[in-house]
Amino acid sequence: MRFRVFGTQSWKEAELTAGGVDVNEIVPGTLESKLRINVYFAGEVLDVNGRRGGYNLGWAWASGYIAGQTL
Repeated sequence: MRFRVFGTQSWKEAELTAGGVDVNEIVPGTLESKLRINVYFAGEVLDVNGRRGGYNLGWAWASGYIAGQTL
């Protein structure tokens, strides 16, 4: 199916975003920054993209738990 795009809305109307902190700059087991010690990232601040339908919420909770375990 094809859809014609006529323009965009503001950030207030956004459902999808992409970008963020590069996961190559993060320690996988703790989500600590490789560039700044004792700085942790979780959720949508990281450049992790998944399918729509609540997957971002699952990632936010799981990554928050992982990052929080090291504090």
